[in-house]
Amino acid sequence: MAMMDAVALSEDDVVNGCVLGPHGYVYRPPPPSKQLTIEMQVSVTECRSWREVLSVVENLGDLFDFRNTSTAVHRVAKFSVEAGESKIAQNDSRFPRLLQLLRAKCKDLSAWGLSDASWGMAKMQCRDDEIFQRISLRAQEIVQDLDPQGLAIVAWSFATVGRKDEVLLQRIAEEARSKLDSFGVQNISNLVWANATLGLRADALHADLLRHSLARLDDFTTQELAIVNWAFTKLAYPVGDDWKAALRQRVLRLKEYAPSELSMIAWALAMRGDYDPDLLAYIARRSMELMRSFTGQNLATIIWAIATISYKDDPSIDEFLRMALGAIIARAGEFQPLNIALISWGLAKLSFKAEAAFEAMCDTAVQQIDYFAPQNLVQLLWACGTAGYKHESFLRAAARVAKRTIEQFSSQHQSNFLWACARLNFKEDVELLRVVATAAQRKMHEGSPQHLSNIAWAASQLGPQHFQECLVAVLNETSRRIKEFDPPSIMMLSDSLYEANFGGGEIMQVLRGQVQRMGNELYEIFTTGLPRGTRGLCGHQELTEYQRRLRNLGLTTFGYEHTTSLFQQLQLCEGQPWQVAEAMAMPGWTTNARRTTVARRYSLRLGSRSLEDPGTIFTSAFASAQEDAQADFIVVWLGQGKADSPSIGRAGRSGDAECRAILATHEMLKKVKEEEGFSDVSGTLAFHTSGVPCLSCVGVAAQFKRHYPKVSFCFTFMNRPLSEREESMTEASAVVPNVALAPKTPRRTRARTDTSRPPPSNGGGVSENYHPGYRTDVPRPPASNEGGMTENYHAGYRTDAFRPPPSNGGGGAVSSPLAGSRADAPRPPPSNGGGAWDNYRPVFR
Repeated sequence: MAMMDAVALSEDDVVNGCVLGPHGYVYRPPPPSKQLTIEMQVSVTECRSWREVLSVVENLGDLFDFRNTSTAVHRVAKFSVEAGESKIAQNDSRFPRLLQLLRAKCKDLSAWGLSDASWGMAKMQCRDDEIFQRISLRAQEIVQDLDPQGLAIVAWSFATVGRKDEVLLQRIAEEARSKLDSFGVQNISNLVWANATLGLRADALHADLLRHSLARLDDFTTQELAIVNWAFTKLAYPVGDDWKAALRQRVLRLKEYAPSELSMIAWALAMRGDYDPDLLAYIARRSMELMRSFTGQNLATIIWAIATISYKDDPSIDEFLRMALGAIIARAGEFQPLNIALISWGLAKLSFKAEAAFEAMCDTAVQQIDYFAPQNLVQLLWACGTAGYKHESFLRAAARVAKRTIEQFSSQHQSNFLWACARLNFKEDVELLRVVATAAQRKMHEGSPQHLSNIAWAASQLGPQHFQECLVAVLNETSRRIKEFDPPSIMMLSDSLYEANFGGGEIMQVLRGQVQRMGNELYEIFTTGLPRGTRGLCGHQELTEYQRRLRNLGLTTFGYEHTTSLFQQLQLCEGQPWQVAEAMAMPGWTTNARRTTVARRYSLRLGSRSLEDPGTIFTSAFASAQEDAQADFIVVWLGQGKADSPSIGRAGRSGDAECRAILATHEMLKKVKEEEGFSDVSGTLAFHTSGVPCLSCVGVAAQFKRHYPKVSFCFTFMNRPLSEREESMTEASAVVPNVALAPKTPRRTRARTDTSRPPPSNGGGVSENYHPGYRTDVPRPPASNEGGMTENYHAGYRTDAFRPPPSNGGGGAVSSPLAGSRADAPRPPPSNGGGAWDNYRPVFR
């Protein structure tokens, strides 16, 4: 036994056919000659199916050297994936023999063999830990021998199987920087995709890759362009204005796109918060051409991107959404829960009236209800609540799942779930209300001020008697964290507790006192703080001080009841109001909730001239910041969306229907005054709008009243049963859509001297003989701020980090790319990102 131990067969002995004989004798066959290894290579390369390759491995494997082994791995992967039989091949009884050979030969692999072997293993999604550890060690030993394509393939392979080997990837990054001048655009796209998918920040390398990409942008195919842009976005790498401008020009010039490429470009645009109406409209037009070939993931990503950017007012976007509705209705049964959650969230965020689409998605959701993750379930419920669509079967199914899985809900999920139930008046399941209320108490400390105010508002609508202990917990938590509450949360919480008859105590006095102070401040701003004249007549300092004070309040609207009271104080409720039914019966009054509608009528007198308008309809439309600055009355930008700020492109408030109606009336009166030579205007003017006006429009109305003091101005509005803010579904650890288009994974051709690029295969992918495959996992769903009401919250679930690209473009569970370190974002390619999702696997076309 001691002698046998001394001469135990090594791994190489076993795979080479050595035999242990009596008395410890080891029979070792002579090594194969060079001619024999060439014959083995020919035997493998002449095979036309993976089964033939495995037969050769079974019969002649003990004669293989490292070249024959890596070629066999590559051919089995190539043939089995092409036939859609990768899993069958791995379950074949002969496949373990191939893995055994590869384990033994890893230490001898050449640069070429290393890329073949790693590519084949990744292509088949064969995650053998021992093999990948040995491939990593061998790659680090010979990293200097790897050419640009070899470096890119090895990195791509590790990313494709989700193996984050930081030591190896850092060595590849260092070596790649020294060889960048030899990198082709495909090599660049594969390498940056791999880093983004694994969430690896290598800023020095990425700076070099960005510089080379920018210099050679015209050489990129649509797929490579989409992947590189997606990857930089998912990594939250600052690409700069030069890249954005060059990318935009290149995208607009290219005409042939695959659906996944369009969705990745849209995802990246949304994740970076780039407000580019022309580019987004172009993506919408290209998407309409390809709608028949869109998957649920492609459709979800683009709708998510449009909603995230909050871009609404363009005919191309309208047309795309109308066409998308047809696809949603016809194919909802094919959608996965994540697709349904993203699409419904996007339509609700855009306030796009789509009852038939919601019906189709809810029908599908009922059938798949047990497969919904809590965040996806809440997203869909929030979307239904926001859109005002009540689907009884879905609500009952969601209630059943929520009661069973409520402990898996985060504080945000719980508050949004209750908010949606209240919005839809779903209160008959008392057991559900008490279960959620009890669970919310246990996680009250995790909730943001907005979530606490949502719970209080929901309790006031669903029946305070079911939430007594929960409301006590809300008050206690508010007392502890009152300094964290922003003005909208304070106002909503105060009003909700008051409506629930849950008052008293010091904290309620604090809340009501703060609301009162906000009201007093608004009254002062709209009276003594108003600019003393129209634009051009008031000083610059006076104008900017007015805008600063109004913006610093942190409110977009002041709520239905408070705004009504404010209008009375400002004398904006004089004269005969519109009857609601009369206004809504006017031709042009739109039921499309995406736009605010205003009905105007007046009976005015200017000198001897009478002016009559029995009724005119105005609707909201896009207006630029430049148009805001040109309006006679001072318009104030109050903030809109997660990434907007006064210094970047965004929708102006002068496009609001209320502002348009007031400014149009003012311009008409200016013209008549010039014609008649009189400045004294009297009479009555009435407006009725479809929602609570924003504070900028309240200020414009106050300026109009000051300018025309003898006009009886009656401004009425409808109350939308939403809180003043629209919460977009993002939580701190949200996952964004991750649209990860994995590169096609073909192997490079043997003829290295031929530098021409092979024609693309499979309708748009990279040529089968060129480079590693890209996953088509799509963007991740927008993260968890599903419900709620805050305009400044961002959409997109970032459960991992791809998506979006998705979010978050690649895979991985990363924190929201927009929130700082994006290395973890969602897919679409993301995860996130900005979006695809953690549970998505690469799709090979």
